[in-house]
Amino acid sequence: MQIHEVSQHNTKFWVLDEFYADFKTAWFDEVQSAQAHNSGDWHSGRQAIARLNQAGIPMVLRHYWRGGVPARITKDHFIFLAYGSTRCYQELSLLTIMQQLDLPVPMPIAARCERRGLLYKADILMREIPNALTLAQKLVQAPLHDQMWESIGKLIRRFHNSGIQHVDLNANNVLIDDSENIFLIDFDRCKRKPYAKHWAEAGLQRLERSLRKEKSLNPLMHYADKMFLILRQAYAV
Repeated sequence: MQIHEVSQHNTKFWVLDEFYADFKTAWFDEVQSAQAHNSGDWHSGRQAIARLNQAGIPMVLRHYWRGGVPARITKDHFIFLAYGSTRCYQELSLLTIMQQLDLPVPMPIAARCERRGLLYKADILMREIPNALTLAQKLVQAPLHDQMWESIGKLIRRFHNSGIQHVDLNANNVLIDDSENIFLIDFDRCKRKPYAKHWAEAGLQRLERSLRKEKSLNPLMHYADKMFLILRQAYAV
């Protein structure tokens, strides 16, 4: 999957070959409007996204935000070292690798880096996964059958066996569509590296903590620890 680079003043765009012929830099402008006016299909929060439709393709645009202590200084500016080191380029590149590995992740479309001296802001654009809800949202609606928990465990193992370390594996980064297809999303700061039990186990523990936290926030959520045990057993096979 070839990535094309487009430069415009202080901004660089990287576009996947499949979308390059139709690509317009204006595709990224809607996110600025949504942020400024809190309008359209814009979802607030650190993982805020805007849903767009460009060239007849349903897309999701995600802006990169700071978290933790750094967010007190700047909400969405990062230190610039090199274009290849920017979070948007790194995530776009990893998504293309995972697509080639036939892992169920969003199809990458393009990324944008706006540089301002020693700092930069960034966005990434992906094809939308239709009719999908997060694992947390699904569990609010109804309990998942045991086979679904097994499928989630086996899928996570596929990623780990491929050397994909998801550093923020949580109940909102697992998507399930109407046909019970499962996807992992949000690979910001994630890496491909040789499999190691310590980081694989850390990812599973993070997901389990996330599910417990979601349950504590919504006692009506259809989740119990025995469900995660089913996931773990399937992961271990």
